[in-house]
Amino acid sequence: MQTVAPLLSLLHHPFARRRARHLARTHQAHNQVLAWRVQDSLADIGLTRMDYSIGGGRMLHIPEVVAVSAGPPVGLDIRMLPGQRVEDFAAHAPAIAYYLAVSEVRVVSLGRSLIRLELLPLDVMVSPC
Repeated sequence: MQTVAPLLSLLHHPFARRRARHLARTHQAHNQVLAWRVQDSLADIGLTRMDYSIGGGRMLHIPEVVAVSAGPPVGLDIRMLPGQRVEDFAAHAPAIAYYLAVSEVRVVSLGRSLIRLELLPLDVMVSPC
């Protein structure tokens, strides 16, 4: 006697793999948008460097977002430009938090030229009635 698996269980695995791929692509797109928003905020705040070259003319250098970690808290690893210090980013942390609509941004040193920006979400307080 042979047992036949129901059709639904046979289709579960292909749909699960497709859903996992879709979720991975969605997370990657979200992380890319967040990285672009952080780089835009750094440019608006003025944590950039302007260079001039013969071939390219005027060039704007922005600190590079190297990695995004989902957290909690959400963290972004950033490669600083030469001459920048952790204190430069810590001084602008409230402005970065305002730009990204989070309650606080913590700046953590990861090495000579790497820092991590930890984004702490807004705490929504609901008062009991």
